[in-house]
Amino acid sequence: MGVSEFIGAASKHVDTLGRTRCPCKRCNNRNFKKLEIVADDITRNGMVETYTTWIHHGESFDIGSTRHQPRQPTVAPETEGLEDDMTDMLGDMLRASSGNAPVIEGSTTPNYSNLTDLNDKLARLIRDANLPLYPGCKDFSRLSFVMKLLNNKLVTNSTDKAFNMNLDLVKKALPVGETLPSSFYEVKRYMEDLGFGYTTIDACPYHCVLYRGPLESAKSCPKCNESRYIPGKQNNVAQKKARYFPLKDRLQRLYMTKEDAKDMRWHKDLRVDDDTLRHPADGKTWKRFDEEHSWFSADPRNVRLALLSDGFNPFGNMSNSYSMWPVVLTPYNLPPWKCMTEPYFILAVLILGEKSPGNNIHVYLEPLIEILRELWEDGVSTYDAHSNETFRLHAALLWTINDFPAYGMLSGWSTKGRLACPVCNSETCYERLDFSHKECYMGHRRCLAV
Repeated sequence: MGVSEFIGAASKHVDTLGRTRCPCKRCNNRNFKKLEIVADDITRNGMVETYTTWIHHGESFDIGSTRHQPRQPTVAPETEGLEDDMTDMLGDMLRASSGNAPVIEGSTTPNYSNLTDLNDKLARLIRDANLPLYPGCKDFSRLSFVMKLLNNKLVTNSTDKAFNMNLDLVKKALPVGETLPSSFYEVKRYMEDLGFGYTTIDACPYHCVLYRGPLESAKSCPKCNESRYIPGKQNNVAQKKARYFPLKDRLQRLYMTKEDAKDMRWHKDLRVDDDTLRHPADGKTWKRFDEEHSWFSADPRNVRLALLSDGFNPFGNMSNSYSMWPVVLTPYNLPPWKCMTEPYFILAVLILGEKSPGNNIHVYLEPLIEILRELWEDGVSTYDAHSNETFRLHAALLWTINDFPAYGMLSGWSTKGRLACPVCNSETCYERLDFSHKECYMGHRRCLAV
């Protein structure tokens, strides 16, 4: 097929500025250029030889296709029969990163600055999805077997040591030429490539500050002067840490598959709007928010979030003092039978430590608040697999879900004393006990209006 035929096909997949990716040997699909410049570059430099399926110019992608050979040609013929659970997932990830879809009106051209790194990660995943577990294996690829091992580790709560022992045993049992990673350290790279990584930020043990930004290199807390690191440790081990998980990637992943992308519009397209309260979209908060922020509600794909948080002891031993605080977000665009299920809980922050953050929990929420503010004001360019287009995804936090003590921590309202009830305020029914000098709440029950 000649240059003119390629340009004819590529002309149907240009961005709002009339540009498309240039597949010449110098650009290698990294640069966006006008069609006439692309034609000149291909004529002058030639097209990349491995670019046989035009995934950036309209052709569909098939991981199992023989036109996509892995980097090791010796195992390519053996991968043709692999039926892998990873196929659909990687295909969706590739389509989402390819940038083929036109940008809808009112949005800006998608940002492709990180696309090269993303495609490198996808290339590694696709290569390992096509790489058999051992020569002649038709049931597992390297990637699918590793994912199943990770799933077993999660379900059984296995330790890293147990995982490494099982991995070593399986490697010894497999035939010569097996491709299994040698340690859990190598396996964790798959989690990072799939977007399941996290960022760790050190914190003051008394919950004063996070060591980030101008305090990133600080050795002690500027407020209480407490040391950042455990005294006596040579490797600078922080006394307290918090882990932050990529919220934007998780929200974008909701639109990466056609089924989930369609369900994210359920509240607008399929919800029955009557006087029955079946879903948060039927409530006053949702409707009032839509009235006050019509620009947000104009696109039903914008995400409404609820924040959940509470402390728990992960060891199940009450004599062992430890309080771990997860901060979880859940998207309420989904239908009722999906929005409160485990696969759609988004872990945003994990506060580690023996003591509860108490009223200083807002210190740990600062990075999350910054991301939520960015999602509200600027949004993020997101590929919608259902409509096959790129749009600007915005998000809003509408609710918090917690018990009463956690309510006081998250809201800043004191849930103790004479004004403990945030609704009744000064009309809170209380009585101070003479001997214990504590506040009790006699006659606190209230009846709902008929």
